[in-house]
Amino acid sequence: MKHSKIVQYGIGIFIIETILMGIWFYIMKPESDVAFNILQVVFVLFGINLILGLLLHFLKKPFSSLFFANAIICPLIFYAIWIMWFTFYAQNPI
Repeated sequence: MKHSKIVQYGIGIFIIETILMGIWFYIMKPESDVAFNILQVVFVLFGINLILGLLLHFLKKPFSSLFFANAIICPLIFYAIWIMWFTFYAQNPI
């Protein structure tokens, strides 16, 4: 598979997961007392992407490197959205 095609899929996955995480925060409206659960969510996101990457690696699919990179990026995006939620939106609900 061409490198440009993998990059396009990577950008698509990045946009979709960012939108889904934003929707999750908007619907759930987490409170500051559940901040200790962030570590559990980060490990779940890391684990899901790592398992998908390993599965695709053993199936010899070219997307395996994409999921390995996403295993690092996805928890960081979640953490950034978490910080933004409590900095801007949780204090001033709409």
